[in-house]
Amino acid sequence: MDENKPRIITVKPDKIDQKAIRAAVEALKAGALIILPTETVYGVAADPEVSGAEERIYEAKRRERGKPLPLMASSLAAVELAGARLSPAARRLACRYWPGPLTLVVKCGARVEGFRVPDHPVALAVLKAIGGLLRVTSANRSGEPSALTAESAVKALGSQVALVFDAGSASLGLESTVVEAMGETLTILRQGALPAKAVLSHPKVWLVCTGNTCRSPMAEQLLRWWLGPATRWEVASAGLSALDGQRASDGALQVMNEKKLDLTSHRSRTLTGDHIDDADLIVVMTEAHKRAILHRFPRVDGRVVLLNGFSPVHPGEDVPDPFGMSLDVYRSIRDEIDAAMPDLVLHLHRLYQK
Repeated sequence: MDENKPRIITVKPDKIDQKAIRAAVEALKAGALIILPTETVYGVAADPEVSGAEERIYEAKRRERGKPLPLMASSLAAVELAGARLSPAARRLACRYWPGPLTLVVKCGARVEGFRVPDHPVALAVLKAIGGLLRVTSANRSGEPSALTAESAVKALGSQVALVFDAGSASLGLESTVVEAMGETLTILRQGALPAKAVLSHPKVWLVCTGNTCRSPMAEQLLRWWLGPATRWEVASAGLSALDGQRASDGALQVMNEKKLDLTSHRSRTLTGDHIDDADLIVVMTEAHKRAILHRFPRVDGRVVLLNGFSPVHPGEDVPDPFGMSLDVYRSIRDEIDAAMPDLVLHLHRLYQK
């Protein structure tokens, strides 16, 4: 094979070719560069454990030597294993947006590093096979447009790399958003695929039931009361099968009024993908709700929890639907929801300590 022409492998993200992954690992371990697809743009990768490999990225891109190269990781656990120190604010963003188009600049021992966990099965497969970490930056000459296809990446850097994965066009077509998160203050260093407004927003928890007229509105008001007015957490509720604009049920209105909590302004809404993307935590009433959300929105796996998972009274149980039942049933459900609130609040404080 011509030494100036890389090996190009067409890959299917939904059917990972393990032989191709092994070829990538062999090339990286030999100190060569490879081109990887990600959801943002194509990247050029080197193994940071191989002497001289990172220098080849600088040479290939004609990149200024003082400009750091970010690390791409297979998971949050791999980032922490590398020595990254994540503040509560950084951890919240990592849990919310990884895998995804977010690069976090954090303290890592005595140095500062930028980390990202990509949302692309091919990149993740290579990262897992290599041990969790690679130096990866955009596969283009410095100062030129990022490569959105393997063809563009080869045109820019092909003579400098050993292997190229071609997985079609990058789905997002924008670089990751880069956020400095070395303390509780977050600073946008580069606006990318994630809007700054979303990244810098307050943490948010969604309470979810079926119709958003009984259980989740009661849970929303009770959680807001338990958190208190000084909290940074935003609280909202929605239903998986809600009719938008419905009032809270009469039973919910009455039993919450007994607690001096007012549901008269509540209007139901259907849970959407935008709500999911807006959520740091999604608290559901039943396991069926959890399964339905993960089926529709698999990207939120790890952010969906059962309310009674926090309950010392009904641990791990579903919260029954009181719709159409007596006031005594509504009171029982209200109190069941309320019993889970102290430990839920503690969990929220652990997620984001401010």
